[in-house]
Amino acid sequence: MSKSFLSKIGKRIIQIIVVNVILYFIVCFVLVYWPAPEKKEIKNYDFSSIDTSAQETGTAEEHWISMRDGKKLFMRLYPGSSKEVMILIHGSGTESRYLKELAQNLADSQMITVITPDLRGHGASEGQRGDIDYIGQLEDDIEDIIAYSKEKLGAEKIILAGHSSGGGFVLRFIGNSTNTKIDRAILLAPYLGYKAPTVKANSGNWVTVAVKRWVGISMLNRIGIKTCDALPVLFFNLPKAYSDSLQVSSYSYRMAVNLAPEDYKKDIEQITIPCLVLVGGKDESFYPDQFKVVFEPAKNFVKTDVLSDVNHLNIVKQTETMDQIRRWLIK
Repeated sequence: MSKSFLSKIGKRIIQIIVVNVILYFIVCFVLVYWPAPEKKEIKNYDFSSIDTSAQETGTAEEHWISMRDGKKLFMRLYPGSSKEVMILIHGSGTESRYLKELAQNLADSQMITVITPDLRGHGASEGQRGDIDYIGQLEDDIEDIIAYSKEKLGAEKIILAGHSSGGGFVLRFIGNSTNTKIDRAILLAPYLGYKAPTVKANSGNWVTVAVKRWVGISMLNRIGIKTCDALPVLFFNLPKAYSDSLQVSSYSYRMAVNLAPEDYKKDIEQITIPCLVLVGGKDESFYPDQFKVVFEPAKNFVKTDVLSDVNHLNIVKQTETMDQIRRWLIK
């Protein structure tokens, strides 16, 4: 076989590679900058549980905690007499005010002290609204809050708890063995990711997803390009009547990715601590009957229960929820 023939073959291969690379970037560009879909008018949700117009902090103490990068996160502290501290994380697009009743109730039981932080980029905390600097920064923030709990509050045990996307993030955190091992976890109507059988389309219309943009950014991330990660991909369909300056209207790609389990199946298989999973029988975002099935691989560590007349948002305000948590904490 002549050198000229091999040279032609080599050039042809290079041309094909170059053409495919160019096509790849063209596809990415088109998808990333495809117009985002319009928000939907959502009517199937009961939003009364997150009505912030009349919510006060009550006996909560307000604190700002410095993170490792110098940014400060706002949190409410509900003191209890116990050295067990619960870090209770809010759901997507909102902040910690709506968790007041649950946090106060648990603290009043004198069983635990409760912290409800506003995640970075949410509520009164610092950071770009609805965005983070890198995927994994939320875990770093939780590590810093755990350290604060131990150093400043004398915490001897840590419970990590969360509602909705906050619950999904709790699973993500405990499913990663490189993170600090906590003592117990509580997941209230947790979002397990769009691939999970628990999740209805668009989380029951809680969000409008820019699917094409998400795919385009994911394609760029596969080849190590993260320049578009700050673009918004999730748009929350929160009615204006329930929105104020502390709510977040959209999430960047990196925030959306970081606030959900990377692989819910693997994360569940990694559970080695006592966990409580509660979901409402009338949840608008999820299929309640699927949670017990999904958490079956970790049944030796996880107690799962469906609260019959409870929806997605009011689960944090139900007496039944608080009673279940208190009974579980005693065990």
